[in-house]
Amino acid sequence: MNKYKLHIVFFYSTLFSVLSSCVEPFEAETQQFENALVIDARLTDEEKQHIVLLSRARSFEKSDSSAEQNATVKMIDDVGNTYAFSENEPGKYVSELVFSAQQNRSYQLTVETSDKQTYSSESIRTPEVAQIENLYVEREINDQGAEGVSVYLDNTSATSKYFRYEYEETYKIIAPNYDPFEFDILYYVACDPDRWYEVGIKARTEQKKVCYASKKSLEIMQASTNQLSSNELSRFQVRFIDRENYIMSHRYSILVKQFTQNLEAHSYFENLNKFSSSESVFTDIQPGFLAGNIISDTNNDTKVLGYFEVTSVDEQRVYFNYEDLFPGETLPPYAIKCTNVGNPQLINRGYHCDGPFVCDGDCDSPLIEAILAEIIVFSAENENYPEDFSGAPYLTLPSPCGDCTKLGSNIVPDFWEE
Repeated sequence: MNKYKLHIVFFYSTLFSVLSSCVEPFEAETQQFENALVIDARLTDEEKQHIVLLSRARSFEKSDSSAEQNATVKMIDDVGNTYAFSENEPGKYVSELVFSAQQNRSYQLTVETSDKQTYSSESIRTPEVAQIENLYVEREINDQGAEGVSVYLDNTSATSKYFRYEYEETYKIIAPNYDPFEFDILYYVACDPDRWYEVGIKARTEQKKVCYASKKSLEIMQASTNQLSSNELSRFQVRFIDRENYIMSHRYSILVKQFTQNLEAHSYFENLNKFSSSESVFTDIQPGFLAGNIISDTNNDTKVLGYFEVTSVDEQRVYFNYEDLFPGETLPPYAIKCTNVGNPQLINRGYHCDGPFVCDGDCDSPLIEAILAEIIVFSAENENYPEDFSGAPYLTLPSPCGDCTKLGSNIVPDFWEE
């Protein structure tokens, strides 16, 4: 297991000192940094095109990693079958064929970079499939005293002991202040002295009341039955949703994927989790070097970040409505506050023109500019306009209050069930 040990940090920051009462400005810089190749690759037993991500580790002061382009990427099984990958966007390599990891087969990843440096992984055997026996939700109060809904799973495996989990949650959004009418800009030519700006309303041509949004998990979630008397995982918590979270206001669904791991993969991701809240070694600064199962064939001293994982997958989906678990109770607050009604002016108070191209003040229309920026929606007509001298013919609300597409898509997902 010494290949998984944590190596010495490979970059460090400038020291600073405090002298007397004067504090010199300090700006951290990387004094020494190795441009290591970063490989993120996972082969599953799902029949699909698989993806390998390549980049270069970034230094402390850089915000983005650099994609590794023009590489040659292959996966080779233990009977000589080769699966080639093509770069479809910088640093992202997709298998040219649809294939899957087969039981009783081992696979190796090879990478040749544009500078002719070659890298290869260990040969990894596909682990046996472990089934999710049950995926279910319960209303409860967590250890921090918050009330909400927990998503649990149970599984039973004859041989597998190590698991990693990912989920994708999808939820229905209903705009609380949806109106069947929307703004219609009839005339807007800035600083035109011969005609006032004009805005009307018209019937909506697109449904924007009900939408759906999806989010994927980011954290590394792992479980093990190694210390248990049997290979049964019971009441493993995948997700907790606070009852004040609007995502479960109406209908909510979660798809949970279970990846069966071997001991080496489990140990690697367990250590990676100590560094970062995201499993992606591309998106976070690497505080040290975590040795994986990929080495440089060209130079033994060259460090490689990342891991080639071969895994079997099982998945389950569960749905619930808020009413199922909180019958007759008040819905969670919406994503944004929708009680503050606005009334932007159609004609700016400073607008004044004496003739063509002779204007002072601001010729912009606050109402029309907000409509064009899609930050407001129609709420009601101002019944006191124009007598109240507000210059505002309409009352408005923030867009998400009446347009759910600001928070999701109005296209129903293929898998969705009511």
